[in-house]
Amino acid sequence: MDADVLVIGGGYAGLSAGALLANRGLSVILLERSPHLGGRASFAERDGFLVEYGLHANRFASQGAAAEVFRRLGRELEFMPVGEPELWWEGRFQPLPNSVPKILKTPLLPPQARAEAVAHLLKLVALPVRSLYPRSLHDITGGCRRKEVRTLLQVLSGIGIIAPDLKRSSAGEFAAFLKKALRSREKVGYPKGGTRAIITGLKGELERNGEVRTGISVTGLKVRGSLVEGVEAKDRVWSAKAVVCAIPLRDVPSLFGEGDLPPDFVRKYKALEPTAGIILDLGLRGRLTERSGLLVTAEPVTMGQFTSNIDPSTAPPGKALLSWFYPLPFWKVSEREGLEEEEKRLRGLLQEIFPGLWDLVEWERCMHLEMVDGFLPSPEQSLPYRPGFTVPTLKNFFLCGDATAAPGTGGDTAFNSALAVADLVEGYLRGKSH
Repeated sequence: MDADVLVIGGGYAGLSAGALLANRGLSVILLERSPHLGGRASFAERDGFLVEYGLHANRFASQGAAAEVFRRLGRELEFMPVGEPELWWEGRFQPLPNSVPKILKTPLLPPQARAEAVAHLLKLVALPVRSLYPRSLHDITGGCRRKEVRTLLQVLSGIGIIAPDLKRSSAGEFAAFLKKALRSREKVGYPKGGTRAIITGLKGELERNGEVRTGISVTGLKVRGSLVEGVEAKDRVWSAKAVVCAIPLRDVPSLFGEGDLPPDFVRKYKALEPTAGIILDLGLRGRLTERSGLLVTAEPVTMGQFTSNIDPSTAPPGKALLSWFYPLPFWKVSEREGLEEEEKRLRGLLQEIFPGLWDLVEWERCMHLEMVDGFLPSPEQSLPYRPGFTVPTLKNFFLCGDATAAPGTGGDTAFNSALAVADLVEGYLRGKSH
């Protein structure tokens, strides 16, 4: 055996699972096909800027899933405070009404609209989450009688669970987010040093009792009976007692031969719809604003932040780093239908918000991404209906990642899946040794 555990994939989920297992005394080898770790949370240095793969503030900061992974490793993940979120409304930024007290006081809504918005939120918090998962926000709110209320809910769902379309947003996923937000002292935080701090920290913990191999593409799995006996990569086969697969779930069936996976599992994996959209990163030769909170637009729902105003180390002195995200339906991005117009719309919106922005641009990176997070939190892809962490026909093969049946969305799902999978793998290996 090459190791106790082989991990396929070096994103947040794979690195976290590998680090947790190595921390528990198991030997771990992680294989990542890219030259770099991080997956969709990777980073790059460019002309003194630390550029991430879009927005990567962490929900609930020290009370969130990333911080919990580091606590289990005996480490603390330090967060930089993030300013209050603001909403671009009628030509200027206003405090975002993202709680019941703020909604009741906001001048953005007339009194009757405030009451309706609060009633919808209280209903979502009061009802059992499990009963809400298969229902849409549009369904549970009756479509919203007032346009202002509908717009506010689109914004809150868009930034909370990255699902601004109320007909495609799971009421249960949004309610679960709301309930956690109400309990949490911190709504959001930015890790000091950005995603680099998370990735390098996890890599260091994994390498205490294992190794990380980059540039190695896994091409298949050797399955015998109910066990995965080997992982085929490059010119050799790697072997381990257990295998953790942390690649996008849609790609998992390609590693198996015909008949190795139950047909219903294959259909579920391949049918997963991710979140998608346009990410625009801008390196600016000067500072436009001191705002350090999430900046949101309502029509369309987009969001961004001046990362360098939160963590000055992400940009050279006197310069600024702006990252913006415009969520779009997966079909629009995958089919490239109307994408140029949507990008033009985003650029025009940013020009309206920040006059003179384009005169300060030193460099830019625009990405049309078919996968931002592993799943769209729609009713049919809400927590009870996503793939679990195991495959019924296999004993030593475990699934980890941001499209599994772990709580949260995006990075939260990835970290929470790693916490669950680490326990399952350890339980399997410890039980097998007795």
